[in-house]
Amino acid sequence: MAATLPPPRKPKVTEADIEAVINKGGSTIKETAPADPDKAKHINVRLTGQIISEIDTRRLKRPRRPGSPKLGISIHDWIVEAVLEKLESDK
Repeated sequence: MAATLPPPRKPKVTEADIEAVINKGGSTIKETAPADPDKAKHINVRLTGQIISEIDTRRLKRPRRPGSPKLGISIHDWIVEAVLEKLESDK
């Protein structure tokens, strides 16, 4: 069995070293380029069961694509459409 050397000793840290790190402070936040306004952002939305049921009721009234077993619009797309309509009406 081969013998190995012990790990090197870590240098002792003094109170002065710790104070120097604390007093050094941090750097400022670098300025970044402004976010692309056309890039999609992800958000989480919490809705009650009653609101989801109302959305589903209204989605059922939308026509389906010919031959498609799915509803005509997803909940996500319905919510995005509703937000866009609200933004337009508030102009």
